[in-house]
Amino acid sequence: MKRTYMLTLAWLAIGIGSSARAASTPTTDQLEAHLWQLTRATDAQGKRIDALFVRGRAPYTLRFQPGYMSELNLCNQASSHYHLQDDRLILESGIQTTALCINPKVDAQERRAETLFHGRDTAPTLALDDTGALVVRNAKGEVLVFKPAPLPAK
Repeated sequence: MKRTYMLTLAWLAIGIGSSARAASTPTTDQLEAHLWQLTRATDAQGKRIDALFVRGRAPYTLRFQPGYMSELNLCNQASSHYHLQDDRLILESGIQTTALCINPKVDAQERRAETLFHGRDTAPTLALDDTGALVVRNAKGEVLVFKPAPLPAK
């Protein structure tokens, strides 16, 4: 009985230790090594943010390059200077193209995407989970999960 108790405690300790290590703050090298495609997005109540997903279109994607973060696969393309401050993503001096979105769902997707990283809220936090996905949490309590995808061939 004592042996079972000790084994159980050991397994719990291992489990607690591994879950504590499950998320880590990404480095700029890790961010810049992939494209990041949105796979899941929830609001503060845990409800899926449907507007960010448009059937038949490539997923909303982030691309980090030295000093820049671009938002891809929306109606317009957007780019901002970025840097990391601990686990916070700091965006500055953003620019965006101004094409007219003909598809109302893509227009709604773009308008909703604009609220995720930009605005007067504090900077979102970034973490890499144990699967290698990028988890973004903003001040509104929204959680976005981006899976890594290969960079385009040069």
